[in-house]
Amino acid sequence: MRGLFSLLLGTVAALAHYTWVAPVAVPLEVGKTSTIRINHGHKFPRSEEAINATQVDLFVIEPSGARVKLKPVSSGTAVTAPYVPKAAGLHRIAFVQDRGVASRTPKGVKPGGRDINPDAIQAYRTVRTAVAYAGTSNSPAAGNKPIGLEFELTGEYSRGIWELRLTKQGKPAPGIPVEVFFAGQSKASEAGKTGSNGAITYRLPPGSKGPAMFSATVRDSATAGAKYDSINYETSLHVTW
Repeated sequence: MRGLFSLLLGTVAALAHYTWVAPVAVPLEVGKTSTIRINHGHKFPRSEEAINATQVDLFVIEPSGARVKLKPVSSGTAVTAPYVPKAAGLHRIAFVQDRGVASRTPKGVKPGGRDINPDAIQAYRTVRTAVAYAGTSNSPAAGNKPIGLEFELTGEYSRGIWELRLTKQGKPAPGIPVEVFFAGQSKASEAGKTGSNGAITYRLPPGSKGPAMFSATVRDSATAGAKYDSINYETSLHVTW
């Protein structure tokens, strides 16, 4: 059973897609409607498939710190929502998609945990989060203050270097690989692994241009008494410079 469980985890990882959020156009303009888009697929920055919009909590943290909730809808191969910036500065766009608990059974994947599916080979909860930094000027959009998501990447940019930090449930998440995806690349590359403080320093390759998307995933064991075995966390950070 343990061998089959490990095989299933490997299969899930191999088939995983990237999910990220970003404005369609930057910089943002105060008083002008911008389209915010949640993308999903393998070909950054192009979206290949719309995720379930009914599961999405999409919002923007304005420069003042106010939180503005958006109304996401499926739109072709993506999920979109309009947003009108009210002030100049950094706007942190974020979403959370809690996909709930599912079980992999001999008869396929079914909703619910082991309490509903006693024949489950694997039961798991999946949570996706994403953040995008978008400014109202052409200067690099970066901000290292966490929003407070369950799993979150933050970043600060200076002179070709991104200082990233990964947190899980508000605490540093050490030892987790981070990938980076640039437009036009056929696949993501390794940016490094987070240190004991959850941080990573990533120096941009010479001549590289934004936007880029940093991504991290981790699979944690569930707490004692849970009706599922593990929690699958996925997060991304979309940046420009």
